[in-house]
Amino acid sequence: MLMSDLTGNFDTGRLPKIAPGSVTVTISRTPRAGKRDEFDQWCSDMQSAVQSAPGCLGATVLKPERDSNVYHMVFRFVDALHLRAWERSDERQQLRERADELVESERVTVTAGTEEFFRAQGEVDRHRSAIGKFIADVAWIYPVALIIAIAIAPHLAKLDVVPRVLVSTFVIAATSKYTTGPIRRWWRRKRMLPQNSEVR
Repeated sequence: MLMSDLTGNFDTGRLPKIAPGSVTVTISRTPRAGKRDEFDQWCSDMQSAVQSAPGCLGATVLKPERDSNVYHMVFRFVDALHLRAWERSDERQQLRERADELVESERVTVTAGTEEFFRAQGEVDRHRSAIGKFIADVAWIYPVALIIAIAIAPHLAKLDVVPRVLVSTFVIAATSKYTTGPIRRWWRRKRMLPQNSEVR
């Protein structure tokens, strides 16, 4: 069975920079038809194993509601290094092998950071030099400034320089906060720990 990707393909030494705080993993699993009782026992065994792993801060299994067949397991580690140790442990491998005949499909989401417990880590900037960060900021602001110069500036030509600059600044700031900002966070999130990775 293909092992779920919990910490990505990053070198172990990079993990503290990529996910500097605690890490929460949410896994949604659908058991195979006729295997629900066995899967219940497997979930209990997996939960116990995760809870006893070094660095685990807790684990729980949320059983499906009446009209669903999807189980959710949520567990949390103090950091990504401990999560990787669990991911590569023999005990996890053995449990995953047992799941071959029990699990129809699963989906994994990894959330990094203590303050945003159930949100994916998208707020943490990737490690860059000051020059690299400046170039990245310019690369995001330049298209906005270009659009303003082409589409909006001609309509502001009749204004005095102070209100014209004020309006341009306001548009750039609002666009950065509500458009390019969320896109940048989404882009960082996609390049970090696995999000909504699906197995099977």
